[in-house]
Amino acid sequence: MAARRILLTLIGLLSVVILIGSLSAGVLTVLLITNRPVDQKLLVVGPERRLALVDRHGTAQVLADDRSPELFRYPALAPDGSRIAYISQSGNTSVLRVIDLRTGVRVELYRSATNPPLYMVWSPDGRYLSFLSNRGGGGLGMHVVAADGSRPAELVSVSPTSLYLAWQPDSTALLVHIGGSTFEDGRLVTVQPGRSQPLYEVSDPGFFQTPAWSVDGQSFFYVAQPPIDGPPAVEKVESVLTRVKVGETQPQALAREPQAAIIFSRSPRSDEIAYTTIGPNGFGPLKLVALDGKVYTLSAQDDNVVAFFWSPNGEQLAYLTPAGRTSNGAVQLRWQLVNRTGGAPRALTTFAPSQEFLAQINFFDAYALSFDLWSSDGRALVYSARDGVYVLDIGRGITSRRSDGVLAMWLPPER
Repeated sequence: MAARRILLTLIGLLSVVILIGSLSAGVLTVLLITNRPVDQKLLVVGPERRLALVDRHGTAQVLADDRSPELFRYPALAPDGSRIAYISQSGNTSVLRVIDLRTGVRVELYRSATNPPLYMVWSPDGRYLSFLSNRGGGGLGMHVVAADGSRPAELVSVSPTSLYLAWQPDSTALLVHIGGSTFEDGRLVTVQPGRSQPLYEVSDPGFFQTPAWSVDGQSFFYVAQPPIDGPPAVEKVESVLTRVKVGETQPQALAREPQAAIIFSRSPRSDEIAYTTIGPNGFGPLKLVALDGKVYTLSAQDDNVVAFFWSPNGEQLAYLTPAGRTSNGAVQLRWQLVNRTGGAPRALTTFAPSQEFLAQINFFDAYALSFDLWSSDGRALVYSARDGVYVLDIGRGITSRRSDGVLAMWLPPER
């Protein structure tokens, strides 16, 4: 029971779902973007069950009108931007499909009325799609399926509670965080599709969500919990951000945070790690573990950073902090921007997020693997408010409403 109380104290703080319950979908309309728009299309979720491509003029090309409206059943874009995986729903049956944007061909990969799919991540080479499923008997399953539909989906792992994953950069294996912390008998394993036994296993995970690989795929990052004496207690919790080289047994401790969970994300260009913390007093500031091994605080020390997102070149981080409520009681968030080398953060805009956007940022470290909120040139962010999809021009600090919708991500520029 002591371990359970720790989980209720810390794991319960790993999300901002307390905010979600107070939100409902807004009434949405259409507006054009700024007079100097980023020339990239958006993949827009909603309104209702629609999935559409929206250009810079706000013109929509509807791809599907049968998407699942459930939270966390969001689409995922292939690494090269040529295909979109999405989950449709008809009655009690959920179907995972891939749409080829070049040809319009649709391929069914998975169908179930008892174990519906959610949360999809493409392998870096685009050959496979991994996804979770809600198991009919309880818990979660993790599956891997060939993206061309040539083979049925393979159930790779199961968990009674949580499941997070990260593909190795060469697409040969997945790093899977199963079942939470060591207080819940959680573990971290590396699995290969088609192989029944894990390649290796780590049995001391602490309070965190999604693991990560190094850029070269020769090391991985996770949060460890050191051994404790006696019964579990909150004051004995210590989150240690750790790097492990594949094939070696001596881990490298990168940062330590007492009585807190660490939620982290690796830079897209290097092995720098940014992280925030969640403890009994709420969220902490944004920190960076630099390549020199030093830990720097990037945001203001008193910022409560609920989510953050690396820019494509790894030079900047956009992050979100609470910003009170609107006059009608809706939760607000504030976008802020900071350089990885430091300097004063810059406040950009405040908005009331959609329910779907709030649900997504509960697990921003996981969705960073499949959702691009930054445009590829680093000039703009896309986000979803209660009244539609907005584009934020980083340089000018100007926001413009692009479309109806509850969630959106950038497609790569057309070549």
